Amino acid sequence: MSELIERGVGSRLTRRGSLSSLVAVFGGSAVLAACGGESAPAAAPTAAKAAPTAAAAATTAPAPTAAPTAAPKPVTIKVTARTVSEAEMWDVRIPVFQKENPGITVEKDLNDGDIIAKITTLIAAGSIGDVVHTHPSQAQPQRLYLAKSMKDLDALIARDKVDLKQWYPAAIDAGRLDGKVISLPFKGKMAAVAFFYNKTLFDQAGVKVPDANTTMADVMEAAVKLTKPDGSQWGIATTLPKDSRTLTGTLRRWNAELLDKEAKKGMLASTEAGAAFAWFYDAFHKRKVADPKADIQKLFVEGKAAMLMNLDFNVKTAIHPAAKQFGYEYSAILAPKGPTGRRGGIWVPDALQLSATSPNPDQAWKVLQFLASKDTGLALAMQKTGSTTPGARPDVYNDPKFVNHEVFPKILQELDRDANELGETYQVPGNYKITEFNKALGDAVNKVWENQGEPTPSYLKALNDELQNILDLPR
Repeated sequence: MSELIERGVGSRLTRRGSLSSLVAVFGGSAVLAACGGESAPAAAPTAAKAAPTAAAAATTAPAPTAAPTAAPKPVTIKVTARTVSEAEMWDVRIPVFQKENPGITVEKDLNDGDIIAKITTLIAAGSIGDVVHTHPSQAQPQRLYLAKSMKDLDALIARDKVDLKQWYPAAIDAGRLDGKVISLPFKGKMAAVAFFYNKTLFDQAGVKVPDANTTMADVMEAAVKLTKPDGSQWGIATTLPKDSRTLTGTLRRWNAELLDKEAKKGMLASTEAGAAFAWFYDAFHKRKVADPKADIQKLFVEGKAAMLMNLDFNVKTAIHPAAKQFGYEYSAILAPKGPTGRRGGIWVPDALQLSATSPNPDQAWKVLQFLASKDTGLALAMQKTGSTTPGARPDVYNDPKFVNHEVFPKILQELDRDANELGETYQVPGNYKITEFNKALGDAVNKVWENQGEPTPSYLKALNDELQNILDLPR
């Protein structure tokens, strides 16, 4: 774990001490054979003299010219992805690919709105791209592969001797099914571990700013001091997540899990999970230091909350310019420690898959590898707008260009990099019934938000039983 320097960022930078933070013509002569019956004696000399002339002519004749090798037929490879989040990267990287591969044209099929639903629609219409950007956090690669819409990549990986160690292990594992590699990582991050704070509000209240040793108990104590009763300022902008991805990353801060290691059993009835739910219920409804219904990013960006928890470091694209606009100084740490010292988090990659209906799988595979490369991963990280999630590779996160980003403070880049060392894994329900699972989970968590259900042991057991019924369904 690298040693970081804690410093404020925003309207100005300050240095405040050490912060330890937590990823390949046939050449030859014609051979003439002479044969025949006896010749008249007078004719023999003439024939003998003529033979060398014919042979010489044969041996000095020019070799036939080889036919030119036909040029590869130009092909177009369509890439289906979303419009906004990676917008800057496409215009940087696609021209590079086409210059290196003049016989392959890359067609961008970029879509607005719900890309997961859109991909399903495109597959049904027979118009899905050759290469598809999919989302493991929604078990999409596995669900598409089981539906026979996408190919496995094992044979191509073996043929081209692709080293899977280029990517973080968790990112590769997220693209496996029954031992097969069905996707390669496009990008990825350790999610739900960013913790931002408004240094200006802390200083005004005379409260010690968070550091690497801050605990969740400390956060609650500070939030009480920084909350104004009239609602003009909240101690913390945070949420008890309704989705399995972010809730998993949050529960781990209390050393709890949503699912067991095989992702087949629910774990919400544990004492640790109960402590996590209780912390948020207390913050929302007892101590009232957080607004469960607020847009937590907006609240912090506008300077109306002293701390922001449970989002990712790429929210810096909104916070950094807003700090100058609203006139406050901010900084960040990795998520505070829970009771056992664990900070939580969940590895969340995005994936690239090869369509089972691609008419040009070899060329599509070449495009896919290009989009999973270090240089593309770095181009993703260097975006100034949209998503700044880097390629899911240590060589991207450790590249000096990433660490010394031209827009964002070095402290944020280092924290984003070092979060990968937390070692938290990717996980979704083992039968991939993510839609049904999140619906049941979200309904129950919403009742906690609305103060219509207190997360007592019996409440969480009932929720866990409901989730288990979903986990028991065949995939």
